[in-house]
Amino acid sequence: MSDDDEISIPASGSEPEEAPTGRSRAELDGMIETLWNRVQAQQAQIDRLQKKITALEDDQEDNPRLARWLPFPPPPAAEDKQYRGESPLFTIGHFVQYYNAVYVGKPGTRAVAIPDCWLEHPALIAELATLTYTWRAAHIGKSASARDAQYWHDRWRVGFAERLATEWVHPHCLTDGHKVAGATPLIDRYTLEQQERAQAQDGSANPSAPHGDEHVQAES
Repeated sequence: MSDDDEISIPASGSEPEEAPTGRSRAELDGMIETLWNRVQAQQAQIDRLQKKITALEDDQEDNPRLARWLPFPPPPAAEDKQYRGESPLFTIGHFVQYYNAVYVGKPGTRAVAIPDCWLEHPALIAELATLTYTWRAAHIGKSASARDAQYWHDRWRVGFAERLATEWVHPHCLTDGHKVAGATPLIDRYTLEQQERAQAQDGSANPSAPHGDEHVQAES
């Protein structure tokens, strides 16, 4: 092998040259712009999906699903689109009408009508509120359940009918008209909130006056 054919051996301590790995500023700027455009496009897709979800949820609220086992039209409620300006007391009041039309039993039983003076009995209002909304939960909306509906009939309605006839009102309330019995009448918080909003609007609100005084004035 001639001298020309000899393999050159790098000098001790020298290292092979590395391929350049750095990118230019222009290349980096281009990559960042591409990533930014992709992020913006994904965000736009997310926004569109969110709007669709919101529209679907609004549609479900505007047109609540009625359970197949609900035989009669449900009573109007503040949760309905056309009544959303109303308070839950609106829902309870209309459920009282519905209850009296559907759940009054034969004479001599405790399945009696809710008296017109139900607003005068605090404990009755309190239980009517939960009775109303447990009924709605069992019969209206995507979470409605036939099992819950039957449980409502078997337990909640029966217990309520028992307490209505024996605890919450005077017997005269069920037959001859209102008679004071039990707790002193209270103004419900929905009415108080409406009064406070009305006072704030006309500038006559008196924040120093406690609710108890308002009730006394209303009663006097």
